[in-house]
Amino acid sequence: MKLKSLEIYGYGQLMSRKIKFDQSFMQIYGENEAGKSTIQAFIHSILFGFPTKKENEPRLEPRLGNQYGGKLELDFDGQKVEIERVKGRVTGDVKVYLANGKIKDEEWLKQKLNFINKKTYQGIFSFNVLGLQDIHKNLTEEQLQMYLLQAGALGSTEFTGMSDLMQSEKDLLYKKNGKNPTLNVQLEQLNDLEMKIKNEEKKMSEYEKLLNERDKVSRKLNLLKDNLGNLSNRLQGKEKEISLHKEAVEWKKLESKLNIEPYVFPEQGIERYESSMRANESIKRDLMLRNEKLTQVTHTLNQVNVMSERDEKALNSIRQRETDIKEKHQELKQLNKQIDDYERENELLRQDIGWNEEYLEVDTSEAMKTHIAELNRIYDENIAEREQIKRSMNQQDIEQERYNHNIEKLHNELVSDENYEQKKIYNQKALELGEKKSLYQKMEDSFIKQKEESEKRSKQIRIGASIGGVLLILVAIYAFVMSQIVFSSIFAVVGIVIIILSFFIKSKELNHDQAFSKEIHDLEEKVKHLQQFYDLDFNLDEQTKMRQTLERYYQSQEILATKQSELSKELEIVENTIQEKQRALSETKSSLHVSHQLSSQLLNDALKTIKKIKQNRLEIDRLTKSSNEIDESLNAFYREAESIASHAGIHYQALSLFHDVKQALDEHQKESNIKSRNLEQEVLLTNEINALQTRLDENDKVIETLFNYINVQDEESYYRHHKEYVTYNEDMDRFTYLTELLNNHNYDYDKNTQLSYMTMTDLDNERKQLDMQTDEYNDKYLNVQAELSDLNAKISQMETDETLSTLRHEYHLLKEKVNETAKDWAALSYLQNLVEEHIKQIKDKRLPYVVKDATDILSTLTEGRYNQVIYQDQTVQVRHQNGQVFHPTELSQSTKELLYIALRFSLIKSLHKYYPFPIIVDDAFVHFDKHRKEIMINYLMTMSKDIQILYFTCNKDNDVPQKQTITLTKIEGGN
Repeated sequence: MKLKSLEIYGYGQLMSRKIKFDQSFMQIYGENEAGKSTIQAFIHSILFGFPTKKENEPRLEPRLGNQYGGKLELDFDGQKVEIERVKGRVTGDVKVYLANGKIKDEEWLKQKLNFINKKTYQGIFSFNVLGLQDIHKNLTEEQLQMYLLQAGALGSTEFTGMSDLMQSEKDLLYKKNGKNPTLNVQLEQLNDLEMKIKNEEKKMSEYEKLLNERDKVSRKLNLLKDNLGNLSNRLQGKEKEISLHKEAVEWKKLESKLNIEPYVFPEQGIERYESSMRANESIKRDLMLRNEKLTQVTHTLNQVNVMSERDEKALNSIRQRETDIKEKHQELKQLNKQIDDYERENELLRQDIGWNEEYLEVDTSEAMKTHIAELNRIYDENIAEREQIKRSMNQQDIEQERYNHNIEKLHNELVSDENYEQKKIYNQKALELGEKKSLYQKMEDSFIKQKEESEKRSKQIRIGASIGGVLLILVAIYAFVMSQIVFSSIFAVVGIVIIILSFFIKSKELNHDQAFSKEIHDLEEKVKHLQQFYDLDFNLDEQTKMRQTLERYYQSQEILATKQSELSKELEIVENTIQEKQRALSETKSSLHVSHQLSSQLLNDALKTIKKIKQNRLEIDRLTKSSNEIDESLNAFYREAESIASHAGIHYQALSLFHDVKQALDEHQKESNIKSRNLEQEVLLTNEINALQTRLDENDKVIETLFNYINVQDEESYYRHHKEYVTYNEDMDRFTYLTELLNNHNYDYDKNTQLSYMTMTDLDNERKQLDMQTDEYNDKYLNVQAELSDLNAKISQMETDETLSTLRHEYHLLKEKVNETAKDWAALSYLQNLVEEHIKQIKDKRLPYVVKDATDILSTLTEGRYNQVIYQDQTVQVRHQNGQVFHPTELSQSTKELLYIALRFSLIKSLHKYYPFPIIVDDAFVHFDKHRKEIMINYLMTMSKDIQILYFTCNKDNDVPQKQTITLTKIEGGN
C-alpha cells in the first residue's frame, strides 16, 4: 500500500491543503508549528477514524467553519483508491471510491487494512524521538530486555502491559495468605456469619411448640366457623320464607281463580271497531258532497262553445309567422335606410374629388395605384435629393471659406524658408556639440583617475624597492660581521642597485586627444555664427507642424473643388427628373377626372375614393333588389291572412292583425281549458264516488267479522265481553309475575304450595329457635378466636426478632459476592494465560526471523561494528566485530537506539506481507550526529524501494533530492 496524495478540507489549522507523495521516500520538511504533527494525525484519522473521547488525542476540528476531514489517495497493488472521511458519526463518515466508480464503506476499508487498529499501527509503523527516549529511562536489565523484545516481536508494549495489568487486578482480588484483597476479606466475613447463625438456631425449639398448638386451635376455630355458617344459612332461609309468605298465599288464590277456560278477543278489537265506525260516518259525508259537485260539472259542460280544429290551425299558422313578418318589416325599413345612407355618402365622396357626376368607367385597379405610388415616390425622392445636394453645396462653401481663413492665418505666422533651414542646421550642431562635450568630460575624468593611480603605484614601487635595498644592506652588514665576505658583498651591491633604480621609476605620461578638443572648438564657432547671422528665436517643431497643416489645407481645397463640380452635375440631373414626374402626375389627374389643384400626394386617396363610390353603387343596386323582394312577400302574406280571418269569422285591421288573431286564439284556449278541466273533474268525481262506496262496504264487513269472532250481535255485548277479557289478562299477568318472583328465590310449585299452607306464627317460632342456636355458637367462636390471638401474639413476638433472618440474608448476599469475585478472578486468570500464550507463540515463531533481519540492519547502521544480534533464553544480545558479546545495558545510548530501530524495521519487514503499510518517522534521529544520521537516511532511502517511508523533520537533510522533499510553510497562529 502506498500513499499517493492527501487533501485536507479542514483539520486543525490546516485548511484546503493538498500534498502529493510522488516518491517512495519523501522528506517532509517544516519548521515548528508548520503542521507536520497535524498531517500525521490527519493520516491516522482518515485511515482509522477521528479520535473519540476515550482516546487521549485531540480531535483538531477546524475553528473557521471549514468542513472537518479530507481524503487520501492510496495505491493497493495497482488498485487506485480514494478514502474520504468527513464529520458525521463520532469517528466520522467514510466513503471509499474505487477506480471503477463503485463506492465502498468502512467495513471494506477495515478488511483491506487487515483489521489493524490505530494503536497497533502507531506502535509498529509510526514512531518518533519519544519512542527512542523510552530506552534511556531508568530501566532494569530485565525491563530493557522486555522492551527490546516487544519492539522486535510485538511492535509495542500493548500485550505485555495487558498481562501485567491483569496480574495487578488479580492481586487486588485474591492472595493466598493475604488479608487486604477483596476475596480474602469476604471469606473471613462469611465464616463469622456462619457462627452467629448456629447460635440463633438453638432458640427455635420453643417456637416450634407454639406453632403446633396454634395449628390445633386453628382447626377447632374453622370447625366452629363452618357450623356457624350453616346456622346462618338456615336463619336466612327462614327469614326469606317469612318475607315471601304473603306472595305465596296470593299465588295460590290466583291459581284457583284462573282454573277456567281462557277468554279470547280480536287483536286491537276496540280500536278496529271504533276506527271503522268513524270511517263510515266520514265516507257518507264525502259521498253526499261529491254527488253535488258532479251535478255542477255536468251543467258547465253543456254551456261551453269552441271553434273548429281547422280554423284553430290556420290562425295558429298566422300567429307563428308574427315574428317573421315583423322582422321583414324591420328589414325593409333598414334596407331603405341603408340605400339612403349610401346615396348621401356617394354625394359627399364626389364633392371630395370634384366630380359633378359619377365616372364609373375610371381605372381603379392595383396597377393604377402602384403607378401613382411609384410616381410620387420618385418625385419625393428627387425633391429630397435636390434639397440634400443644395445643403451639401452650402456646407462646402462654408468649408472653403474656413480653409481660406486658416491658410491666411498660417501664412502670417510662418518664418522664412531660409531661417527654417538654418534652424534645423543649428539644432543638429547644438545636439552634436552637447554629446561631444559630455564624452570629452568623461574622458578627462578617466584620464585624471588613471594618472592618480599610476603615480600612487609608482610611489609604492619606489618605497618597496628602497625598503628591500635597505634590508639587503642590513643582511650584508650581518654577513660581514659573521665573516661571510662574499655574501656580504653580493647583498650590499644588490641593495645599492635596487635603491638607485627606485629613484628612476616614474609613472607613464598620459596625454589628452588634441584632435577631439579641436572638433569641439570648431562646433562651438559654427553654433555662434548661426546665432549671430540668423533669426533663430522660434520653435522648430511648431514651424514644422504649421507647414504640414498648411499642406493639408491646400489638399482639402482641391478635394472640395472637385466635390462642388460633381454636386452641380447631380443637381441638374435631379431637376430634369422632377419636371418629368410632374408632367406624368398631371396626365394621371386628367385620366381620373380630378381637379389639377389636387395635391399629387392625395392621388392615391382620390383613387381609393373612386373605388369606394363604385362599391357603394353596387351595394345600392343589391339593396334595392332585396327591398323589392321583401315588399312582394309581405303583400302575399296579407292576402292569405284576409282569407283565413274571414272563414273564422274574425273582423280585423291590417295594423292589428296579429293582436286580433292572438285574442281569438286566447279566447278559444280559455274555453277549451274550461271544457277539459270539467271533463277531468267529471271522470275524477265518478271514480271517487265508486271508491268511497267500496270503502263503505269494506268497513261494514270488518265490523261484521269482529262481532262474529266473539259471537255477539250488538255493540253493548261487544264492549262487555272486552271488559271480562281485560280482567282475565290482568290476573294472568299477576300470577305470572308471582310465579317468576318465587322461582327467582328457588321456590318450585311444591314449595310454593307448602309455604301457602303455613301460618305466620309457625314461621316466627322457628326463626327464634334458630337465633338462639346462632348466639350460642358465636360465643364459642369468640372464645377460641381469643385463644388463637394469644398464640399468634407469642409467635409474632418471636418472629419480630429478625436477627436470624438478617444473618441469613447477609450470609446469602455475601456468598453471592464471593462467587462473583471468584468468577472475576478466574476470568482474569484465563485471559492472562491466553495473552501470555499468545506472546510466547509470537516470540517463538516471529523472533528468529526478526533477529536474523535485525542483524543485517544493525550491521549496516553501525558500519559493521556490530555484526550479529543474538536471541537466546528470552534474552537479546549483540556481538561486536572483535567477537565480544554485549548486553543492551552495556551499549552506548545511540547504539541502543540503533538496536531498537533495527528490531522495529525487521519486524515491519516480516509483517510486510500482511500489513504493507507506509512507515511514518517523526524526527526520530534528532540526537544522531551528522555521520550516523546520514547512514540512517541512506538506509531509509534504500528500504523505501519495498516500503514507502514518510520522514517528517524540522532539520532539512540536503542530501535528499529536491524532488523527494516537500517544504511546509509555517501556519500563522500556531498549530
